[in-house]
Amino acid sequence: MPLIPTASLERIHHFQRESLAPNTRRTVRGQWDTFSQWCAVQGFDPLPAEPLIVAAYLTYAADLVDSTGEWFYAPSTLSHWLSSINKVHSLAGFAKPGEHRDVANTLEGICRERARPTARKAPLLLDGLRKTLVEIDRTSWPHAVIGHRDAAILTIGFGGAFRRSELAALELRDLSIHAENGLHIRVRRSKTDQQGNGFLKAVPFGASPLTCAPCAYIRWLIVLSAGAKSCSDLQDVIRGTSITEHVCRETAPVLDGGQPFLRPVMKNGAIKARHITGNVVNDVVKRRVAVIGFNSADYGAHSLRAGFVTEAFRAGATHHEIMRQTGHRSPDTVEIYSREANPLDSNAVVLLGL
Repeated sequence: MPLIPTASLERIHHFQRESLAPNTRRTVRGQWDTFSQWCAVQGFDPLPAEPLIVAAYLTYAADLVDSTGEWFYAPSTLSHWLSSINKVHSLAGFAKPGEHRDVANTLEGICRERARPTARKAPLLLDGLRKTLVEIDRTSWPHAVIGHRDAAILTIGFGGAFRRSELAALELRDLSIHAENGLHIRVRRSKTDQQGNGFLKAVPFGASPLTCAPCAYIRWLIVLSAGAKSCSDLQDVIRGTSITEHVCRETAPVLDGGQPFLRPVMKNGAIKARHITGNVVNDVVKRRVAVIGFNSADYGAHSLRAGFVTEAFRAGATHHEIMRQTGHRSPDTVEIYSREANPLDSNAVVLLGL
C-alpha cells in the first residue's frame, strides 16, 4: 500500500470529523471522554475496547440509582452513549463494539427491563402562544430589546415548526420577505439533512400583528439595524415601536447577510454579534410561558414544533402537508404527535356512543 503524505492524512481526518454536525461532535466527544475516564479507573483500554468491557460499562451505568432509588439513566441515554462509542471506533478504523452480540444483547436486556414512557414536552398551542406574546414587553427600554428577539423566536419557531438547532443557526441571508408568501426561510442544514442540501420554509402573513411572523421578523431587523448604529438610535426605535399595527409590508433594513439572525441580548439592551444556542431557545419558551401561569417544566423549545403539528392536525391538515413544513421524513413520526395530543381524533371509540 503506498504511503499517504501526512498533509493528506490530516485533510482526510478533517473531512471525516466534518461528517458529523458540530453539536453531534461535541456530544460524541463528551460521552467518549466519560467512557475513557471510566476505563482509566478500571484499568481498561478504551480504544479499541473489548465488547465485554463496553457491556460492563453499560451495566454499570444502568445500575446507578438516584437519591430516591430511581434508575439514574434511561435506556435511551445508554443507547446514545453506545452510539458515541461506536462512532469513535468507526472513525479510528476499528469495528463498532455495539454490533457485537455481547453488547447488543446487554443493551437489549436493559431496554426490556428498564423501559420508560418517552417524556415529551407539552405543545404550545395557538391560544397559549397568543397569551404569551401579549405579555412580552416590546416598548420599554431596555427590556423590549430582548422582547423583540423572543417574539421572533416564538412566532417564527411556531409558524415554521422549527427545531431549536435550526432556529439558532439561522443567518440574516436565510430569511427574506416574499410579496405573496410572507416570510421565506432557508434551512441550510437540519437533523434530517446532515448533508446540507437545504430546504425552504414559508410562514404566511398573519391576520393579527401579534402572531404575524413576518412582522416579528421586520421588527427584529429594525432593532438589529438601530443597535448596529448607536445605543441612542436603539432607544429611539424601542420607544417608538407600535405592536398593534402590521409592519410586514415595510421595507426591511439592509444588513450583512452573513451575520447571525438571533443573537444574545444583555440586560442593558446590548446585542452581541454571535449566534444564540439551542438552549437559549429552550430557556425563552420556558421563561415566557411561565409568565402566563404555565408550568415551565412541561414546556421547552420542542413545544413550538409540537404545537404547530397539533394545531395543524386539529385544522384538518394531512400528514404530507404537515411534513412539508416540519421536514419530517416519515409519517409515522408525525403520527406520534397526533396520538399524544389528540388521542380521540380519527379514533373509533368516539363512534361508540359511550
